[in-house]
Amino acid sequence: MLHRLLLSLWMIWDRVYYLVTRLRYVDKRKRNIFRVVIKRYRGEEITTSDGYTLKAGDWYVQLHFHNAYLAQLLRQSPRHPMSWAAILTKNVRSSLPQLTRYINQHPKAAQIQVVLGTTFLYRGAHRLGFEVADIQHLIHRLFKAVSARVVFLMSHPYGCSELFKRNAQLVPKRVYISKEKLNRFHL
Repeated sequence: MLHRLLLSLWMIWDRVYYLVTRLRYVDKRKRNIFRVVIKRYRGEEITTSDGYTLKAGDWYVQLHFHNAYLAQLLRQSPRHPMSWAAILTKNVRSSLPQLTRYINQHPKAAQIQVVLGTTFLYRGAHRLGFEVADIQHLIHRLFKAVSARVVFLMSHPYGCSELFKRNAQLVPKRVYISKEKLNRFHL
């Protein structure tokens, strides 16, 4: 009961967050797991393995999981950790081609070279073509660590009990891929 109330409040917060940020749905009708912001980069320089460098002032895609949608999906799934992982993997894989098309059709497509996100769900990212790196900025890392735990509590079928078991695994990392590599892997 309490969890349903918290999930409902989170859904309201998610709508408010969406309205006050520049987040955009990749495709709301088809329930893509990603939302994005196309903006100028302000962090430390990042170079992809295929030679693209993201530096301050460059346009890039800031990748976000649609956490509220993900929480709904997982809440409706069987209460088994393997089911949770399978649902997440299936939704990420099916959402990437649509994400790739969205980026390629964006008015700033020619200026975008890198897609970058921050998540604790980075295991297996290499198999999808992404690279993984630690978050260098301490304040950003701490903020993301707290956020990751809230997302985990709200979305995992076992919530609090699993949080304590997996606390060490809930370290957010940066995942990134060049637009060119994203096209090769997911179009």
